[in-house]
Amino acid sequence: FNRYVRSAMAKIEEADDRWIVRERDDGRNCNNWHWTTKDISANVKRALADELQDCVFSPPLSHCRIKSAEVIGDASINNRKGRTFLIYELECKLKWDGELYDGDGKVLESCKGSMKLPDVSPTFLDDLDVDFSCKNNDSPLAKAMRKQGVETVKKLVHDKLTAIQEDVRRSQAEAAVSKPAAPAPAARPVPQPVKIAGASVAGIPNAIKAEAPGAAARSTNADRDSDDDDEEPMPEPLKEALEKLRNKPDEQKVIRLSNCTIRDTNLQPLIEALHHSQCATEELDLAFNRITDAGIHFLIKAIASGCAMELTKLYLGGNKTSVAAMALSQNLKSVRNDLEVNWKPQLREAHSMCVVGNVYNASPAAHAGLVTGDSVV
Repeated sequence: FNRYVRSAMAKIEEADDRWIVRERDDGRNCNNWHWTTKDISANVKRALADELQDCVFSPPLSHCRIKSAEVIGDASINNRKGRTFLIYELECKLKWDGELYDGDGKVLESCKGSMKLPDVSPTFLDDLDVDFSCKNNDSPLAKAMRKQGVETVKKLVHDKLTAIQEDVRRSQAEAAVSKPAAPAPAARPVPQPVKIAGASVAGIPNAIKAEAPGAAARSTNADRDSDDDDEEPMPEPLKEALEKLRNKPDEQKVIRLSNCTIRDTNLQPLIEALHHSQCATEELDLAFNRITDAGIHFLIKAIASGCAMELTKLYLGGNKTSVAAMALSQNLKSVRNDLEVNWKPQLREAHSMCVVGNVYNASPAAHAGLVTGDSVV
């Protein structure tokens, strides 16, 4: 008989050289496969500020105008696996004034105030928060500006950033079309398994002998046991949440696991529990833990594949992540458009214990990163 000997497949989390993506010797990033970032903050802020400055209001706010528009924050174009993302975190500050005229052209009242959009990002672009202020809040002009004017500004910001996103994608597509096609790689022979006719396992030479499955399993288990000894134990709040999810999954509507030192390695049992057919979790808070980009990728992939189907809010702010993780969460909108991923570094239901006073140089408070006015929760 014929016996085929194949090398064992790579195990999960095993650093097998066959599956490690390495950089090319010539440094070329083919088809934008690797992550690249280009800072376009200045262009985006200038374009948005100019658009706000030219804002036109409809009646009865025809004589209102934006006096000044200031946009601060960051914006960048990110490429990954040939896909282009526009990532931005901006804050807009506006000052406005205006007059209200009667039918004869006489000024009935004049008013001025300000607007602030504190969090302009892809996550909240469809529902922007606006802080409105005016010296005379009870006047008809101020009331109209608060209701109609704020909606006009929100729509303008939404449409402008959406247009910039489409321009970025269009430019990327045109660049890809105009780029000359790379020469076809030389054909490589298809790897074939080693064929040994009429030989027993004991007779296979050491050079091509495959490791027995039992030995491989024992070796892998031993490696995992040694790794487990070095890992930190699972946080107690996570243990309690897992027990509730396994015993009464239909009653766990909200799961609070913020600031619990949860790591990437702790996500596997949580995802398995959220895969329960009776899971009714609508809100999951994992903010301010020790989750990295790898853990975010693992979590988002599980949610996109059908984990926690009732989930509508996911809090991930304050973790050890980069802009790349935020870009990954945008892909969820295509499969889970009802799910809101919140990246704000803010604790939910936190109560302030005290406010930081004066912070002196070289003091413990300064080394801890505190500044005057911070709130300890």
